[in-house]
Amino acid sequence: MLFTLGYADTIQSEVQQDLKEYFTTNKKLGIPIRKRDLRPYYTKEKYRVIWFQENNATPLNNASEKLLQLAQDDQTITQSVRKSFNLPTIQTLLAKYKTSQLTKTEKLQLDLLLTNLYDKYINAVAYGCIDWKSFKKHLKELLDEDDIMANWEKYNIKINKPQLLHDTLHYVDFEHILQKVEYTYPNADKLYAKLLEYEKIAKEGGYVKVPKIKKSLKKGMRSDVVPLLRERLIQSHDFITQEENLTVDSNATLYDSELIQAVKSFQRRYGLTVDGICGPNTIKHLNISLQSKINQIRVNLERMRWMPRNLGKEYLLVNIPDFHLRYFKENKQLLQLPVVVGNKKHPTPIFSRKLSAVILNPYWRVPKRIVQRELVPKLIKNPNYILNKDITIHENWDSNSEVINPEDINWTQYAQTPEDKEENIYPDIPYRFIQTPGKRNALGKMKFMFYNKYMVYMHDTNAKYIFHRRQRAYSHGCIRVCNPHKLLKTIASEEKTLDYKEAQTILKDVNETAIDLNKRIPVHIVYLTAWVDRNNTIHFRDDIYGYDKMQEQLLH
Repeated sequence: MLFTLGYADTIQSEVQQDLKEYFTTNKKLGIPIRKRDLRPYYTKEKYRVIWFQENNATPLNNASEKLLQLAQDDQTITQSVRKSFNLPTIQTLLAKYKTSQLTKTEKLQLDLLLTNLYDKYINAVAYGCIDWKSFKKHLKELLDEDDIMANWEKYNIKINKPQLLHDTLHYVDFEHILQKVEYTYPNADKLYAKLLEYEKIAKEGGYVKVPKIKKSLKKGMRSDVVPLLRERLIQSHDFITQEENLTVDSNATLYDSELIQAVKSFQRRYGLTVDGICGPNTIKHLNISLQSKINQIRVNLERMRWMPRNLGKEYLLVNIPDFHLRYFKENKQLLQLPVVVGNKKHPTPIFSRKLSAVILNPYWRVPKRIVQRELVPKLIKNPNYILNKDITIHENWDSNSEVINPEDINWTQYAQTPEDKEENIYPDIPYRFIQTPGKRNALGKMKFMFYNKYMVYMHDTNAKYIFHRRQRAYSHGCIRVCNPHKLLKTIASEEKTLDYKEAQTILKDVNETAIDLNKRIPVHIVYLTAWVDRNNTIHFRDDIYGYDKMQEQLLH
């Protein structure tokens, strides 16, 4: 407990009337707080002071000091948000309190400022420090200026902050609050620990820089760069060696097997081609500054605060910059598959939904944007362009509706005018384009539905060669899955309505078959360029959509 019982009673009787008057009139106290933010706390407590505890039986000791320590130590809090905490003023008033020198007005100010600190800190922990409206404004600018439809949904955690504070002060401690509002993404706490580790290393001088090389290093080659390369990989824990051998090998210029394994470890953590060859791209990533990594970790911790607090006991996770899909159950990874995601012009949206159906031998109903931007210009040049792609034109989305001959339509009327191009406007097209099931179908043999307004889903593909590439941002926003049969089989093992053997029989045909799922598995599409895996290994990925840069600017 922060205050003694006798003093608490005195403060309560002294300031309670003034406290009520402060919230029910236009009275001001000369401190930078907003009444509307704090009013719910004090109406709940019937205008009694909050931080001057009356009940000396409470297990929460030194409440204000604990809150102050949390707010000061949390390295995810930005300077602009920290400024709203009014920490210097609180510390000055607390110092005066300890010597019993607070005036009546200062007692009231201290209580209000501590409640304001709690309110602002919990907001930052629950919702992050990036102004969400500013970020959405930046996404809108991408659409207006570059015709890039970028979408990101934030999960808004619902918390009753006054009730949480009431419970905390009377029954539990601040850790209880943080458990209810803090991010719960797997190993987020370990990523935060890495942030602290990197900040310490940065203060001590940072990583050594590896010089550029004219020729990529391969096994058996010698180079004066090797000692620095080895030192750099030791610093990031990629090079593992016995301490006694370290001094013997530290000046060796041979690019040997141990070093190759260390380079592979580094390449794996950065999503590079894992070949053990140290070339320009590997050295470029080795020389990324620690400050850049620190900034990258910070924005990723922010993103984790925008995600659901409960991912589900069983869920699918698609990390866009990592180009992989993972299937988790009871915190164990059942499956990992490479995926293709949206390109820079058609970024895959970030959101969460639930898997609701599997469609075998699907039709592809071509999205309006693809028709307007890609098919119409080609049809103007060649009205028969779509015929050898198994695409037919209809008046509606019913594949059994009447087929329209593309040669009967004057496609130039749907072309963009110069004025349209200036404003990124496309003429509306009253027709629907449908690709029939088969070998040419862009969705391959199956798609996995989680209904959403973006018309995004996971699907097979007939362009298998792209999965051999390291960076796989080539789609129009949907997620193409490598070896979707493995995903289908894994889902079938958990879903009674889906029989895998029966599905294989259906796939030999060409008729579209939809299978509704009883077990709705959460699907989380995320954008993480830094995270820690279950082996406590930190990973970094390239910022393929430029969101890191955008959010870093908003964060700082």
